Parts: sequence; C-alpha cells; structure tokens
Amino acid sequence: MQLEHIILFSKIANEKSISKVAAASHISQPALSQQMQRLEEEVGLKLFERSNRGIELTDAGRVMQKYAHQLIRSYESFREEIDNLQHNSGTYRIASTSVAGNYTLPCTLFKLKNKFPKFQFSLASMPSKEVVRQILDDRADVGFVVGTVEEPGLVCKKAFSDVIHLVAAKDYHVKDHISIEALEKYPLIMLNENFSSYRMLLDQIKNMGYNIDDFQVLYHLDSTESVKASVIGKYGMAFLPHMAVKKELYLQQLKIVEADDLHLVYDVSMVYKTKDPSSSNLIRNVTKYFEHIVNSSIC
Repeated sequence: MQLEHIILFSKIANEKSISKVAAASHISQPALSQQMQRLEEEVGLKLFERSNRGIELTDAGRVMQKYAHQLIRSYESFREEIDNLQHNSGTYRIASTSVAGNYTLPCTLFKLKNKFPKFQFSLASMPSKEVVRQILDDRADVGFVVGTVEEPGLVCKKAFSDVIHLVAAKDYHVKDHISIEALEKYPLIMLNENFSSYRMLLDQIKNMGYNIDDFQVLYHLDSTESVKASVIGKYGMAFLPHMAVKKELYLQQLKIVEADDLHLVYDVSMVYKTKDPSSSNLIRNVTKYFEHIVNSSIC
C-alpha cells in the first residue's frame, strides 16, 4: 500500500471529487481512478460510492479515512524530525491551557528563542485533557496543565502557581470586601466549563454549602478576554486568574473584591514524556532549559 495513494485518497474524501483532486495534483482523472481502484483491491473492500452529490465514502472508506489521517500526520512528523536533524534545528511544540498559554508563557518563549535561535517554537492553547493527549500522541513536546497528571510514561512537575480573584470594574458599585450572601445579589459573568478555574470555583462553592444556581450568572463565555471586556463594561463581576488580569489591575481598569472564605489557588504543571526514544537530543536539551527557566521567566 503506497503512502502516495493514501494521501490522494484522503484528498478525494475531503473534496468529494476525483476530478478536483486530479487537477490539483496534476494527474489525469483516469490515472487517479486507477490508483484508487488498486487501493480498493489492496483493502479488499469498496471505499467510494458515486452519487449526485459527488463522491461518498463507504463504511470501509470512513475507516480508511480515520487511519489515513494518522498515517499522514505520522509521516509529516517523521519528515519534520529528519529535516531538523539535517539542519541541526527543529520545531518545538508546546501545548498549554489557554490562560497559561496566552498570559504567561510568551515571555518564556522569548528566552527560549534567544537560547536556541535555530528552533521554531509553536504554542497552542487547549483544555488540560487535550494537552495530555497531545503529549501522549507525540503531537507536542511539552505541555502545561492545571493541577497534576498521573499518567505512565509522563513527567509532571510544578511550574508555577496562580490565584483566582473576584474582580470588578474600578468604579463598580461594590465594596472591596463582601460576604457570600451579598455576592448572590450581584450579576456574574462566568467562563464556561472548559476552564479549570470555573470548575474549581464550582467545587469550592459546593463545599461551602452553596449552589451556583443561587447566584445571578448572566452568561457563560468561552474566552477570558470576553469576560474581562464584560466586567470592564460594568455588566457584572467575574472570577478570573491573576495572570489574566494583572495588567488591568495595574492600569486600574479592574479591582479585586474579597469574598469571605473564597480562596482559590491552583498550580500549573509542566508535562512531558520521560525517556522518549523518538525525541532527539536537541529537543531534550530545549525541554531541560525550559524547565529550568519557566518559573522565573513567566510574564
């Protein structure tokens, strides 16, 4: 089974057209059809069905497409690492929870780039569970998650800590210190359940004998920046990590409101594979330096 045929199959599955893929790949349509026929013969099942809507995948075709993605991704990673070895450089891939990725790690990346100028550094934000999945699947070299990870084959070390504040606009009509009962009377803007800070808040409120339904939650948003904009616009208050609001606190756009017995502190951990045979010495050197400087170089 030739990788070239698998790549062309995947393109046809995405485009739902043999003619479009043939034109884009500079192959005649009959030649491409013959290649797909040979692929079907090797698989032993029909992969495509023609319809008025174009090419449709059979059940076998959908299975083939799932594994085609994995094979193509693995091949691209292989070519990237071979190229890195040839040029004594590489791409260092970082997966991180959104708050850490957006507000703390960019300054560290600047130091990494100075130390390893031939490397390219990519940083992608995602939930902690997806970070771990990226590390396990070799789609990232290092990850940053909220809390700790207990997974065989992974190293998990505390990188830094942060605190979640209740914040309001600087001149919002609320005292600097309020009770939980008083907090129930104020409108709140919340992050959604994909954010660890929101889940930690729910747990602590529950442990204190309250329910989130007791509070006036206006709406849930999927980005820290949109929550901050709503708070600065005086639509309500919000619980946000310090690292996400320290600039606004310094500029006096926001203020911290102390709420009785609500103390939300959490750790961010650095995660990477231990004794990864697929990782080059260069990648391991970057990870070692990253681990050494991360706590002292965050923004």
